[in-house]
Amino acid sequence: NNIIAPETDTDLIIEGAGGLMVPLNKNYLVIDLIRHLESEAVLVSRHYLGSINHTILSVEALRSRNINIAGIIFNGGVNKDTESIIESVCDVPILGRIPNIKDINPLNIYNLKKHINI
Repeated sequence: NNIIAPETDTDLIIEGAGGLMVPLNKNYLVIDLIRHLESEAVLVSRHYLGSINHTILSVEALRSRNINIAGIIFNGGVNKDTESIIESVCDVPILGRIPNIKDINPLNIYNLKKHINI
C-alpha cells in the first residue's frame, strides 16, 4: 500500500464514507486504511432500524484490529434509548450530535463544530 497521510500542522480528517467494510479495491477495505495510517476512528451513528447492531459491530471490528476509537458522533434526531444502549455497550465517548441541516454549504458545515466535542 502506497497511501500516506499528508503532512499538516492542523487536524486532519480522513473520511471513510460508506462504512468500515467498504472496499477500496479487491483486497483492501476502509478499515485497513485506518489501520495502515495508524489513525484513530470517530464513528458516526444515525438512528434507523439496525443502527444499534451496526454501531456495536463497527466498534468490535475496530477493536479487533487494535484501532483506537476517539468516540461516536450521532447524526440526526435524538433517540435517547438507542444512544444510551450504544454508549453503555460500546463504552466509548459520545462526542456530540450533528443535527440534520437542509442547506449544505461551507458556512453551515463550519457552524456544526459547536455540536462536536473533539
